[in-house]
Amino acid sequence: MKLSQLLEGVTVSKLFQTMYGQMVVTHDVEVGGVQYDSRKIQRSDCFVAIKGTSSDGQKYIQNAMNQGAKVIVLEDDTVLPDPLCMHAGVIKVVVPDSRKALAILAANYFGHPSKKMKCVGITGTNGKTTTSNLVKSIVEANGEKAGLVGTIEYKIGEQVFPATHTTPESLELNELFDAMVKNHCTSVSMEVSSHALDQSRVYGIEFDVAVFTNLTQDHLDYHGTMENYFEAKKRLFTQLKPSNCAVINHDDPWGVQLLGSFNARKISYGINSSADCQAKDIKLGIEGTTFIVRYGGQESTVTTPLIGTFNVYNVLAAYAAGLGLGLPLEQIHTGIKNLANVRGRFERIASPAGWTAIVDYAHTPDALENCLRTIHDVLPEKNRGHIITVFGAGGDRDKTKRPIMGRIAGEYSDLVIVTSDNPRTEIPETIIDDIMRGIIRHASVLREVDRRTAIERAVKSAQRGDVILVAGKGHEDYQIIGKEKKHFSDREVVESLLSRGG
Repeated sequence: MKLSQLLEGVTVSKLFQTMYGQMVVTHDVEVGGVQYDSRKIQRSDCFVAIKGTSSDGQKYIQNAMNQGAKVIVLEDDTVLPDPLCMHAGVIKVVVPDSRKALAILAANYFGHPSKKMKCVGITGTNGKTTTSNLVKSIVEANGEKAGLVGTIEYKIGEQVFPATHTTPESLELNELFDAMVKNHCTSVSMEVSSHALDQSRVYGIEFDVAVFTNLTQDHLDYHGTMENYFEAKKRLFTQLKPSNCAVINHDDPWGVQLLGSFNARKISYGINSSADCQAKDIKLGIEGTTFIVRYGGQESTVTTPLIGTFNVYNVLAAYAAGLGLGLPLEQIHTGIKNLANVRGRFERIASPAGWTAIVDYAHTPDALENCLRTIHDVLPEKNRGHIITVFGAGGDRDKTKRPIMGRIAGEYSDLVIVTSDNPRTEIPETIIDDIMRGIIRHASVLREVDRRTAIERAVKSAQRGDVILVAGKGHEDYQIIGKEKKHFSDREVVESLLSRGG
């Protein structure tokens, strides 16, 4: 690709070009590819030096040049002096924001694949994964092929790839979109994290539908305050196409604030409010949920295998997104009914002994409370079993939520086993201490640093009718202790214990 084509739309502060030691002005230099990882550079590539949260890509410019980079994109002109460019025969492109530049370069390089599909972006603290899977199912019920970008996995139709991030860097994202287009996907349903919005990973993408699920405490180690967290989420709605649709949770106070903050076509949804798309007559059960949706003066019955009030909100969000895409009601209902479960999201494992384990990603106070409330809602009134909760909290992350989650676990559980999540570089016992400070003592409480042993103790304690909630990791198949990432899966541990007669 010509450099002039690659740089189209990029704000350039300075362009210093040389060829064989002489200054040149042509933009028609051929560029092989785009990379922000110097280790992946091949001859004639463009290297974009982005500032990450833990390292500065400008430190690796020399590595990229040694690998054969022809073009260097960076923010600080002084890092790569002009004489060095002249000597090395590289083109220097100075930009005010290298992350935004990377997003535009990636879109240019792959031919703007996001413009060739309908894009649905879903943001919020909880519910993104289930809602995005529901939207994909709804689109497919309409006979179309859809892509998915999310926390658990990326999908191109039925092809599944493990996810590296909830929302990948803009380069990988555009490469993924390009593969979707080449595989005839007409739309993509994607989770958009606050980190991705803050770091311009989706910069330049115009969304057909933007969904806001909710905002509760999480990621304050990164954003600092809830207001900053909200402002990051809000950016998604500045990237709607002119013929757009914003889908917003009216029952969430941050959602109400968002509804009044911009002009666009909006569909609000909720249970406890006069939302545009409202659920009523909700019937919860261990096998699924039914409720009536009222929208535009009409009512229809929705049936879903998904369990719990929190999933009613997820279904409403996807329902409204389907309306925003202009899909027929029949296909919206079919798509919702077709999605039986999402891995690591209230995933049930039944024991021959009559107890049930639930594996869920709940790692925030709100998500943990939703899970435990749902268990209370679906357990029978008579002969109600005990609730056993196994959970921890991530290390090197927001510490303020730990005692809050402890309080919630103690309030809704009969037995709480506090254990390790991903302790990372923190001392696991210290994290457990933080959680224990919030636990109400009417619940029995155990401490067990080793997560496998904690789950085993829960299984040994369970009797017929009991429910074990293993919370915090969900779909994850690893545990990070120190800086080492080891294979670990809550679901696999439970199933292994069952196979041994646990």
